[in-house]
Amino acid sequence: MTLTKASPVKRTILIAFLIVPLLAMLGYAAGTYSSPSAPDADLASLAKYRQWTLVNPTPQLMEQAPANLCGRVTGREEGSPHLHKYISVFVNSIGRDQMMTKRNPKYPVGSMIVKEKLATADSTTPELLTAMIKREAGYNPEGGDWEYLVLNGAASEIVERGKLTRCSSCHQPYQGRDYVTRTYLPEKVSRELKP
Repeated sequence: MTLTKASPVKRTILIAFLIVPLLAMLGYAAGTYSSPSAPDADLASLAKYRQWTLVNPTPQLMEQAPANLCGRVTGREEGSPHLHKYISVFVNSIGRDQMMTKRNPKYPVGSMIVKEKLATADSTTPELLTAMIKREAGYNPEGGDWEYLVLNGAASEIVERGKLTRCSSCHQPYQGRDYVTRTYLPEKVSRELKP
């Protein structure tokens, strides 16, 4: 059956199935936001994280207190996956201003933050990536409406996502910063943050 011979209802349904995914992909390419129901669009956007703003030009050793807390929250016998690891953090254009200029940020919906976990300060290939996506009000009120994601180091697969308790528990002490730690901000940037 061709599109022209289909009934108006069938044509509308067929067009919707073709157009909606296309619009979602185009929206992500333009840096706009998609809902949690668009995992392919999320992955496509997150995979381009190295084109975003690099927050800390020099990889930072993960602070021991949050790294230890992660080990306790996850109940991992071998300890925290963050302990003795280095991180580089990237933020998309939607969240950039809040990350880089505000003392008490309020990230807009669609903000994305990606943290590379590196084995050493000079590693060029991440072991894995963790990410945060700011969702609409009501998605996760107890955690500032952030969705947490874990991706493989190549950013080609989302391993886990959602209101991940072990992630939100570690970010809870940073409620005043909209649940984003920012312990990795360069000193000069930290000094120049505005209210």
